[in-house]
Amino acid sequence: MRIFDGVLRLFSIERARVKGPSMEPTLRDGQVIWVRMATEPISREHLEELRGRVVIIERDEMPGIYLIKRLEKVHGDLIWIEGDNKESDFGDLQHDSKKFDWLSRHTIKGFALRTFPRN
Repeated sequence: MRIFDGVLRLFSIERARVKGPSMEPTLRDGQVIWVRMATEPISREHLEELRGRVVIIERDEMPGIYLIKRLEKVHGDLIWIEGDNKESDFGDLQHDSKKFDWLSRHTIKGFALRTFPRN
């Protein structure tokens, strides 16, 4: 598995595990996804291509913590992200995208390529 992971990293692809219910029903807790990590900031032109896709973000207020959300709207250099689970109210407000405002495009650190069922 280490060799396979090394090959993935050559192409800036990482495996990530979904934690929590914010992306249900699309992604469930414990599910694994492959993510293409950005080697440089996402360009404004590429943002429109990513609209509607699952992205990985890192907010300035939470360095080192990556969130999996859907890129809903793009306005210039600003993005609006949301989790797919619109019904639930999460106790952890700093991770609840319903409490976020517009974010800089620089918060996008990657985007989902493939999902795998939960073990």
